[in-house]
Amino acid sequence: MNKKGTDHLIKFDLKNVALSRFVADSAYPYIISPFSRIYLITEGKGWLLFNNEKIILESGYLYLTPSFTPCSYFFEQYLEHYYIHFSARLLNGLNIYNHYQTENKVKCLDLDKPLFDRLLHLNPGLKLPHLNPDIYQTKKWLNKPSTYKSLSQCIETRAIIEQLLSRFICERQRGAMNEMVRYNLNPILNFIQNNIKEQIHIAALAQMACLSADHFTRIFKKVVGIPPGEFMLSKRIEKAKLLLLTTDLPQKRIFEESGFRSLAYFSRAFKKYTSLSPSAYRKMRG
Repeated sequence: MNKKGTDHLIKFDLKNVALSRFVADSAYPYIISPFSRIYLITEGKGWLLFNNEKIILESGYLYLTPSFTPCSYFFEQYLEHYYIHFSARLLNGLNIYNHYQTENKVKCLDLDKPLFDRLLHLNPGLKLPHLNPDIYQTKKWLNKPSTYKSLSQCIETRAIIEQLLSRFICERQRGAMNEMVRYNLNPILNFIQNNIKEQIHIAALAQMACLSADHFTRIFKKVVGIPPGEFMLSKRIEKAKLLLLTTDLPQKRIFEESGFRSLAYFSRAFKKYTSLSPSAYRKMRG
């Protein structure tokens, strides 16, 4: 795999890490988080309901819940687990989980528990304020930026997250990084990502690529997997999701910050993509 095309574009930031034990049976239905989550079960049992599939939690396995993915949790009494919450994003604007196929459950390796222990040692005090999303989702931890005391702590923390996430990566799913380099699409994706609040015209993007609008649209769909207009809409929905889950901004402000022209269009597009209204989606944050 071409290093120039992949790993230097991925940024990881740790939000939470802890070792926790449940003192009673606990159920958390239909939770959506702006962050990805990795669990290592050390004792006890439980299950996840993910993409209409029931996944059994058992000792010695790692579990991944991608960001913005609805998931229901049930943890039996005395279940003990490590958990990490983190952000993982491709700097060219693509969603890492749309670009790579991932597993949700994998057998842990002998070095995985020491990796969690090392992550805890490097980053003390990052335990969730409460295990119940109905309580901690109201806290300001969602907006707290990731901070590191030193460059070495930052590098090692991100390397551990990267190593644990690598357990779940199966194969490239959409597009090809060398095609992005060939057609110089990364600057265009960065432009879309950085200007999603503004109205962006396909003709202007095509001009940046030195292509006709039709040719640019064909190339973009071939490489990214969807046409540029649909990609920009998906990025606006993604921005709105993040604001709904991590702020208390009114919907008018959210649709403006996400680049939508009207509240009615925002509501229709959001429900089409998520099957939920913006208000209902906000209630699911966790």
